Amino acid sequence: MSLLPLREEPRSTPTDPCILEFDDEVADEVFEALTASTTRTVLATIYDHPSTSTDIRDEIDTSLQNVHYHLQKLEEAGLIEPAGIGYSEKGTEMAVYAPANEAVALVAGQDAHHHHLSEFFS
Repeated sequence: MSLLPLREEPRSTPTDPCILEFDDEVADEVFEALTASTTRTVLATIYDHPSTSTDIRDEIDTSLQNVHYHLQKLEEAGLIEPAGIGYSEKGTEMAVYAPANEAVALVAGQDAHHHHLSEFFS
């Protein structure tokens, strides 16, 4: 995490899970976003703790441009969202990204499985 203070605390992690079914159009977008291992690493980092792009860059040892590319993919898929403001090493305000959902679950089969999984997360 950054040594610089946050301008505002990131909002708390959401409590609702994202439940995807195999035949759901949203699942296609999520699968497409998660094809790259770096994207999955960025998502895992954000689930560990809300982070700025520079925090993520430092943690996974890649370029800032690469981090921004993967953040964009995750945000477009609805997996992360800006949740606060932090600062870069130069003092520039930056978005702090957090998970959009408590968890992401994939279900297959009949609707009964979907309802059972929903109850599991509540």
